[in-house]
Amino acid sequence: MITHLRGKLVEKNQSYLIIDCHGVGYYIYISSYTYSSLKKEVGENIYIYTFLFMKENQKVLYGFFDKKERNIFSYLISVNSIGPSSAITLLSTLTPNKIEESIYKEDIKVFDKVKGIGKKTAQRIILELKDKIIPAEKKQNHVKIIEDVGLIKKDALSALIVLGFSVKESEKVLDNILNKHPEFSVENLIKESIKKL
Repeated sequence: MITHLRGKLVEKNQSYLIIDCHGVGYYIYISSYTYSSLKKEVGENIYIYTFLFMKENQKVLYGFFDKKERNIFSYLISVNSIGPSSAITLLSTLTPNKIEESIYKEDIKVFDKVKGIGKKTAQRIILELKDKIIPAEKKQNHVKIIEDVGLIKKDALSALIVLGFSVKESEKVLDNILNKHPEFSVENLIKESIKKL
């Protein structure tokens, strides 16, 4: 697998680049996003992330401005009926962040702007990728929520043990309450647990 290339930019077009790496010229398909993000001009040195697509006797190299775009591309082509050309079209119409956000929010209408992507294909993209793609800020928030809930549970469990309740029963009750009310404070959690214990 060719994961990146570093060399001299020989040709720059909206849909492809040609990069010379030690005398070998690589023809690389790109999206409009990569084209507009690259500030390099012909003759300058360039570094680009790549994905080598292989199917039967075909080997095609795709280039990306950053790792995030490449990741979105690899996710998209894993979807049934989405090939590399469709994935590049998606990345040329919508930014990687917009695709990520639309999948996370299950917003089918956003994909209407993309040529060749109908409603059924948009539904398939969301269905197959919604559990794989979570925006970075959402991941951070998700991790923080899990950490916060863990601390709240720990504090509530300590209080219940001090009050004479068993660890096993207390944990079971706490888990049940937190599954329904993850927003509960320590105080609310203790009060509700005592009712059930």
